[in-house]
Amino acid sequence: MRLSLLALIAAAAAPSILVSNAFSPPASRIHTNNAKLQATVEKDAVMTDLSADSSAKSLFSNIMAANRAEIAVRIMRAATELNAGTVGIYVHEDRYSQHRWGADRSFLLEKAADATPISAYLDIPQIIKIAQEANVDAIHPGYGFLSESPEFAQACADAGITFVGPTVENLNRFSDKTSAREAAIAAGVPVVPGSDGALTTKEEVTSFVEGIGLPIIIKVRETTCNYFIKMTRESKS
Repeated sequence: MRLSLLALIAAAAAPSILVSNAFSPPASRIHTNNAKLQATVEKDAVMTDLSADSSAKSLFSNIMAANRAEIAVRIMRAATELNAGTVGIYVHEDRYSQHRWGADRSFLLEKAADATPISAYLDIPQIIKIAQEANVDAIHPGYGFLSESPEFAQACADAGITFVGPTVENLNRFSDKTSAREAAIAAGVPVVPGSDGALTTKEEVTSFVEGIGLPIIIKVRETTCNYFIKMTRESKS
């Protein structure tokens, strides 16, 4: 079987050379296989040319990646594959980052001298202003930062810019853990035992713990970040 396989490979590489051995198929079958292989290669080449046609119209003209680093790079790569222009934003600390230089155009986010670099990526008015000046018609927030901000999605809508993500209504519902839990219960989705709403006082927390027991997990209502989760095993903590 190995000799037969080698014969086929040699015939495909150099059809003019006759390769023969006791395990080789007839020459006519080799030529038939070569013809099919050639037809497949030519078909794939045509499809590749069509998919890479730079004249193909994109759904959006300019897409902004409202994020940084690898997340923004991935957004830009996808936008480029869709033949859309790419717009990046960056802070001074990210001036050498790939997402700045990988964009067709990139704009510096301004911030106060004592502000953190991250705060600039959360500056909704400034990001929208840059997007409008750069003729951006779609903003992809990536994940983290403003990706689950209903305020940001609404600001995009108000500016006539497509927010690549959930609707404002969905973000309002699921960015708040209380309303998200209520929606899950209403839809018949099983949920872990927990408070019916947000607990705002020490007395409410104490009463809840006495009823359900320890340990419990405490999570900030209006965030999806796991940094704001704390497990409590003792009542005094």
